Amino acid sequence: MGGVAPIAGAGSPKRRDEEQPAARRVGSWLVWWSLLMAFWMWVDDSLLLPEIVAGVIVSIAGATLAEAAQHQSATRIRIRIEWLAPALSLPRQVAQDSVVVFAALWRKLARGEDPPSGYVGRPLAYGEESAEGETRRVLQVAGSSVAPNTFALGIDPDEEVMVVHHLVLPDGGRGADGGTPPP
Repeated sequence: MGGVAPIAGAGSPKRRDEEQPAARRVGSWLVWWSLLMAFWMWVDDSLLLPEIVAGVIVSIAGATLAEAAQHQSATRIRIRIEWLAPALSLPRQVAQDSVVVFAALWRKLARGEDPPSGYVGRPLAYGEESAEGETRRVLQVAGSSVAPNTFALGIDPDEEVMVVHHLVLPDGGRGADGGTPPP
């Protein structure tokens, strides 16, 4: 991992090249509302009218805020369904990483042994600078940060690696690149 990796959030703010058509913004709002309402129904688990009305109101507010934030940040989300397939392995990763982290905690409490932690560079095709490419990278960073042992710090586009921190390094304390910190 040679060179200096860019700092997350560094750089100039995005600007919209052109104003989005109203139909696209309405469509985006409807997608947000549908997802938020479905999530409300799943979490609330009730078909009582007051609960549904509360869900509609909360989902309207959430969809409006999400669409406004998306519009203000000049971010366009373009997602492909196949990008969501790796999310199916997240529960297994969370369970496995939880065992690793609790074992490290036990060793620390019982023997005072610090876990071998460090940074690892994971190969990652950076892809193109487009709404789809950006969405894919955001999903990869977010998906890599769900399990408790791993946190993605960012992507180095020049080296095409994602820099992640492991509380407990895999492979007995040596990561794919020896667990060296990023430059």
